Amino acid sequence: MTIAFTKEALDKLQPSDKRCYISDPKTFGLRLVVYENGTKTYILNRVIKGKPKKIRIGRYDCITISQAREKAKNLNAQIELGGDPHEEAQAQKRLLTFEQLFAKYYDWHLATESKAPDHNKAMLEIHIFPVLGREKAAEIKPTQISQLYEKIGSAISKYSKIDEIKYSYGSANRILNSVNAVFNFGIKHDLIACTNPCHGLKKVKGKSRDRFLNLDELKLFFDALKLEEKIFDDYFKTLLYCGARKSNVLSMEYPAINFDFKFWRLPETKTKNKEVNIIPLSDPVLKILITRAAFNEFYKEPSKFVFPGDGKSGHLTDPKKSFERIKKRMNVFDIRIHDLRRTLGSYMAINGISLPIIGKALNHKSQVSTEIYARLSHQPVLDAVNLAGSTMANLTAIRRR
Repeated sequence: MTIAFTKEALDKLQPSDKRCYISDPKTFGLRLVVYENGTKTYILNRVIKGKPKKIRIGRYDCITISQAREKAKNLNAQIELGGDPHEEAQAQKRLLTFEQLFAKYYDWHLATESKAPDHNKAMLEIHIFPVLGREKAAEIKPTQISQLYEKIGSAISKYSKIDEIKYSYGSANRILNSVNAVFNFGIKHDLIACTNPCHGLKKVKGKSRDRFLNLDELKLFFDALKLEEKIFDDYFKTLLYCGARKSNVLSMEYPAINFDFKFWRLPETKTKNKEVNIIPLSDPVLKILITRAAFNEFYKEPSKFVFPGDGKSGHLTDPKKSFERIKKRMNVFDIRIHDLRRTLGSYMAINGISLPIIGKALNHKSQVSTEIYARLSHQPVLDAVNLAGSTMANLTAIRRR
């Protein structure tokens, strides 16, 4: 398909279920590729030394039409003079190290699409870069990936530098997923010429964490909270009572809270599952939020955030030091902040609430995430066993008569 290359015309091009190639009538061989996901990229489509070749010029949103035409003309000149810019580009791809490939992945994708880009970067800097960082990305073998995966997964007794999470196959799986994403990105955007060395690697299923605060620990927790500043006291109680994720509660805003109908609306841009989350607010957490809202109105400059802070974000950002003090007062050190969310789900399960309701309360997209609470949902099973036992006992008593 050939159309005049104008910004207005190319902006209107929409993706379809097949890759679409648009030819420029002014520049020989210049094409705009519209991928299925909506990405648009300029290429030069030429036959070089008897073989059809596609040479990537640049993304539509990164260079102008005139720049694409100028580069296409220069490439055409090289080809006419007997050169092979496609082979030269392939040679450059073979020279790109994994660190260099990750840098492009970070700038082009991770920094804008991920909620924790620096966390992902830190994990690779610690675990991957020392071993594979300077390796040519296109030359990394599946055996190198599998050996590194085994090394990370089997070192359970050591500790990671990130959030004190133990090395395990669970963390090894997360790291491998990040490495896999980097290679997929490089191949998709024609930055490296290879197959993904992560493909086909058999991963060990990580054990789901099921830690929650028991009744004795809850009492210790509430006692320890009394010695914290009011903002931390309210923050951790809100986490416990509504079961939301740490980062979402940190950035909680008053306009998103419906006090009349007792729910908090999180837009899809702020949720892990990329869907709107409606979080019900129980009476204990509603009392905390109403009190904070009332005090907020007295401030000279009221904040839109429930837990305001002095930093750039405008809200509280670092509750870790407070949580460390709380653990020390409790004399319980194997709990994490995320365990408060799991505590709410656990006590719902203990009280016989069904797994679908628990999943909905915690906004789990997949039922798999909710299955860890099945082991605590013993009340319905106990009731069923008691009913069956009573029936059998009654039948036995009747026969004896």
